[in-house]
Amino acid sequence: MTSLDLQHNDIPEIPDSIGNLREMTRLGLRYNQLSALPATLANCTKIDEFNIEGNNISELPDNLLHCLRMLNNVTLSRNNFEHFPTGPPKQFSAAETFIMEHNKVHKIPFGAFSKAKYLTKLNMKDNQIAAFPLDFGSWVSLVELNLGTNQLSRLPEDIQWLTNLENLILSNNLLRRLPRGLGELRKLRVLDLEENRLEILPNEIAFLQNLERLVLQSNNLTTLPKSIGYLTNVQYLSVGENDLTCLPDEIGKMESLEQLYLNDNDNLQVLPYELALCSALQIMSIENCPLNGIPAEVVAGGPSLVIQYLRIQGPYRGMMPQPGVVPSSDV
Repeated sequence: MTSLDLQHNDIPEIPDSIGNLREMTRLGLRYNQLSALPATLANCTKIDEFNIEGNNISELPDNLLHCLRMLNNVTLSRNNFEHFPTGPPKQFSAAETFIMEHNKVHKIPFGAFSKAKYLTKLNMKDNQIAAFPLDFGSWVSLVELNLGTNQLSRLPEDIQWLTNLENLILSNNLLRRLPRGLGELRKLRVLDLEENRLEILPNEIAFLQNLERLVLQSNNLTTLPKSIGYLTNVQYLSVGENDLTCLPDEIGKMESLEQLYLNDNDNLQVLPYELALCSALQIMSIENCPLNGIPAEVVAGGPSLVIQYLRIQGPYRGMMPQPGVVPSSDV
């Protein structure tokens, strides 16, 4: 037997005899009632896909990680782990994906992924991690990193060495500032910082030329840097539920912008005329923004009418798209 899939049952225990399946390469135990795994599982040294998501497991047998060095895909999500599983120095050295979301892990220990040179996806969302390990900058093969819903208060400058990152998700943490080194992540396409405590964005964000999705919802931002106008590939920008008082004129340079969320900025009084230069804009949310600098009857008419007003009243009439090209949604 090379593959054993027992997912979505009510199995409370795995017999020791599973260790006799020495040719097994794939083991699926997700969503059962397991609270422990047999130590004999370490005999199955050819396993490369190991999934125990949705059980009640709080620790792995001591010898298991030492023997399962061929693991390519590891999923330990939705269990009761309070500590990161520790093993020999070469643990997870063959791992390409490691998913451990929805547990109670307080920290990722130093060296946990020091030998994981093939690791491209790390997801430890929804834990209780308060800091990055000191060797964080060595995770250079990562393409996707998800540490959302933790207790991180600081993003270290070592983030600059993770130059292969394309997706960085740090939503629902305690971040107050971003390091300048973030601008070195030139391959980044998705940056999700929703629900943190950010008060300012570094100008270096302009270097993220491949960025397509920027989520800054629910922070403490009072302004956006002028350099945001250099993000010409951004299609989705969410800055709702902040403390913005205005938008920089440079936002008009965001020629790929399709969705813009400004909702619930209680002090946002005006919108720049340059916003009407965003010819790709399809959805704009301005709910619960006072916009006292725009006639009340225009605001009441919804985002499409607001864009038309900015187009007609602004100094860039000759540069504007034709009147028919307006946002199609009044979200």
